Order: sequence, then C-alpha cells, then structure tokens
Amino acid sequence: MLNNFKTLKFIILTSCISLFLYSCGSQKEHETSEVKTVVDSTKITMSNIPDESIFNLQSKWITQHDDSISLIKFANKITVAAMVFTHCQSACPRIVADIQRIENALTSQEKEQVRFLLISMDPERDTPPVFREFSKEHGLNEHWTLISSTMDATVEIANVLGVKVKKLSDGGFDHSNTIYILNKKGVVAYQQNGLEVSPDETLKQIRLLQ
Repeated sequence: MLNNFKTLKFIILTSCISLFLYSCGSQKEHETSEVKTVVDSTKITMSNIPDESIFNLQSKWITQHDDSISLIKFANKITVAAMVFTHCQSACPRIVADIQRIENALTSQEKEQVRFLLISMDPERDTPPVFREFSKEHGLNEHWTLISSTMDATVEIANVLGVKVKKLSDGGFDHSNTIYILNKKGVVAYQQNGLEVSPDETLKQIRLLQ
C-alpha cells in the first residue's frame, strides 16, 4: 500500500514538472515570435517610405560592379552621398576626401550602419570600369557604391537632392559641393556644404540617426 502511494505521488510530481516546463517553453516561444515581428516591422519597403524619400524614384542604376540596382537598395542604413563625376580634377576629389574624413572618424561598429554613395552626374563617361579605376585611385573600400544611370535619371535625382548642375562646353560640370546625409528611409537629414569643412556636425547628425 505504501509503495502504491509513493508511485502515485511520483507520477503526480512528474506530471506537474512536465506541465511547468511546457508552459515556460510555450511562453518563451511566444515572446521570441513577438520580438521577431517587431524587428521585421522596422524594415523599409516601398509601402512605408515618406514622399520626400529618394527611394520613390523608379530609375535603375549601374554600380562599379556592373550590378543593376534601384535606390531602395540603400534602405535601412544611413547613407552618406554626393554627386560627382570621375573626370573632375578640382572639387570632386576634395568631396571624396571630405567623405573619407567622415568615414575615418566613425568607429568600426558605426561603419556597419553607414554606406557611402557617389552618384555620377556624367553617365556617358562614368561606366563601371571607370568607376573601378576611380575607386582604386582613391582607396575606396567595400562600404562605397558608385552609380550612374541615364541623363534623365541623373537630372531627376539632382532635382530631388537640390544639386545644381551645369554642363560646360569642355565636357565638365559646374555643380554644388554638398555631402548629403540620408536617413534609413532615404530622406535628407543633413547637408554638409562646402569643401574641407570640419565633419564634427556631420558626425553628430549621423550618430543621432543610428
């Protein structure tokens, strides 16, 4: 009789433990599912971008790696962007150097949240092989993307960003010397105007967006 009682007590205790473990496991699984849903909801898609975002532009662009992309490829990270052309011998190399100063001031962790984008205003000459040579000459790493498109697309993005571009008779361009900080939704959050400007305020704005 005593042994039967002990056996019954053991069975009840085991059942209670099993039920408790199952409940904890189910709760944990539910919590994990909720966290996953929250994370997924932060992703930027065409359905949740602001009207002023450059991601609304439907143009296609070619990168230095011969990849065809849309601008929404740059969603979900901060983008440091400028319009340049590779044959420029004066302002454009200095704009690239200014962006590199920004890049070098970021920590390794901060760099993982930032991309660097050069948009060509000279699509006829700025082809992927030319971009690759330009990247090599200026020591641009894998965090940089160089893109060109049609002239219509180039004029369109210049208008959206507010870049003033004028083609010259010698094939060059007069243009604004501006570095743009785009938030994760492709909206201009800050502009660094001029050449060889201290990057302190730009870095502050980048860090506020992270």
